[in-house]
Amino acid sequence: MEPKTYIVRARWDDASRSWWTDGEDIPGPCCQAATFEELADLVFALAPELRRANGVVPPGAAEIPISIVAERRGMAHLVA
Repeated sequence: MEPKTYIVRARWDDASRSWWTDGEDIPGPCCQAATFEELADLVFALAPELRRANGVVPPGAAEIPISIVAERRGMAHLVA
């Protein structure tokens, strides 16, 4: 049986010019970074300990599959 893949949503904040996540699937990783790559590094570093702290790591598990989905919204301006 395949282990569950945890989804972390990364969002762009125009005001702070940074990526952030509040950890929906993995409670706890409320973090922010200047680049998507930096945010991904933080999530991959924090997620295993947060899952363990929340008591949701299956016994004997060596890895946790995580998918980071990026979302960036903006306005596309029409040419007159």
